[in-house]
Amino acid sequence: MKKPRVPHRIKSPRVVQELSRLAAGLAASGSRIEDAFWENRLAAKIHAQLRTGDDQNLEAVLDQLYDTDSAGYGEFIYAIEAAIECSVLTKEGHGYDVLMFAAPVLTWSRFSIPSGPVTESVLSDLRVQLQAHVLAADVQFVLADCLFSPDQLPRGYHLTHELASKLWTAAVAGQQDVHINPRQLAETGRFLSDTRYLLGAIAAPQGKPMFRWQEANGSSEDKIVGNSSGAKFSKQEILLAWQTQGTEALRPLFQGCAFELLIPDGFFSAWRMADRLARPYSMHATVDFLQSTLSISANRLRAVIAPFYDQWLEEYRISFTLKDRDEVLYGIVWALVGDEDENSDTVTQIETTLQECGIAHTTFLDTRFLLEYCEECGAPLFPNPEGEVVHAEFPEEGEVVQVHLH
Repeated sequence: MKKPRVPHRIKSPRVVQELSRLAAGLAASGSRIEDAFWENRLAAKIHAQLRTGDDQNLEAVLDQLYDTDSAGYGEFIYAIEAAIECSVLTKEGHGYDVLMFAAPVLTWSRFSIPSGPVTESVLSDLRVQLQAHVLAADVQFVLADCLFSPDQLPRGYHLTHELASKLWTAAVAGQQDVHINPRQLAETGRFLSDTRYLLGAIAAPQGKPMFRWQEANGSSEDKIVGNSSGAKFSKQEILLAWQTQGTEALRPLFQGCAFELLIPDGFFSAWRMADRLARPYSMHATVDFLQSTLSISANRLRAVIAPFYDQWLEEYRISFTLKDRDEVLYGIVWALVGDEDENSDTVTQIETTLQECGIAHTTFLDTRFLLEYCEECGAPLFPNPEGEVVHAEFPEEGEVVQVHLH
């Protein structure tokens, strides 16, 4: 799946200008029919760029729109994602809507978190549970035989599109699995808490549902109390069923791990959801780890929160110390995602999550820290209560010292 990086071609000012114009037109559209006009032309231009095997023009447009047209930037991002993850394919005169989807798994362990090849028996069980609880009736779908870590997902737009095309084609052809060569995957870092992804593709007759939450109620007795969406099952109900049954199917892969399944969805939507939910999940994992390893209760811990900047606010780093000590035991990074910025109420989210974890003692440092990392190991440095950035140092020798927090 991974390929050597293609040398950058020279950006085409004409292409960049045209793509920016189309994105701006879509952002300023005043009707659905005008939306379709701009979307069709923008999609054609983006597909042409994806076929070149180089992302530079797309990245240049994003840079330009980010500085000049925030609405156009948002439209262009979604247009790129749509061009990559979904399409329409034809087989024997029949048209199929196709979508690359991801099923994220949040997990933590003081041992190694698995990634790489998935056995046929596990894939078979997963197919049964996806068909029974998540996917609409009569769709065809395929799974990649690999559990991807974030480091192993394809890098860049055209490489992601290549994988999506491979999965789409297999789904329309009626295959069940797509083989991923593990030797072409990147190394996976070892973290206490991390995310794993199952990837696949769905093929449905054009205009038909892909997921169970799209299916309409068949009769009045099918309606579920409190579900006013018109769908037979809500996403929350489907998630609960998937977590119950999918967890059992995945348990053989996650020996010695705690893990939580998220709702399968379109690739980019699932990826963003996992990025957001991984932050509080990592917080809970950290506090559980510290309590069990140090044999202490959460109320004996203190958290120190501080903002870290590059050109603008990039992330918050949270240090954990004993309540009556200044030495940093561990730290985690709470990165900003999506449209979050300095004006977002991120600190409140962090403090609420800490309270859920049982941490009653918190300190917020209202200082602009620079993004600093250890020169020897590359680990991020974390704030201590005195306002200094230091290396987190676990108090015991042994295997746990080698486990870094994601």
